[in-house]
Amino acid sequence: MDNKLKIDTLSFVLLIVAFPVISLGTDHDVAAVWWLGFAALILAGVLPVLTRYMSHIKDRIRDMGFEFDERIS
Repeated sequence: MDNKLKIDTLSFVLLIVAFPVISLGTDHDVAAVWWLGFAALILAGVLPVLTRYMSHIKDRIRDMGFEFDERIS
């Protein structure tokens, strides 16, 4: 996998984890857990923006289109 896909996947996982952690922190009135979930939410929102400014020189170029589809039909 190239770096952009890894970072976007991490961002998605952080987003999925952030909402239950924020909810648990507010339900049990634990500020540290709430802030941890909020930090995960902010990081999940910032990571895709940062990947836009990364160098993609080393990324593998993939051909797009129906004729390049590797799935078995």
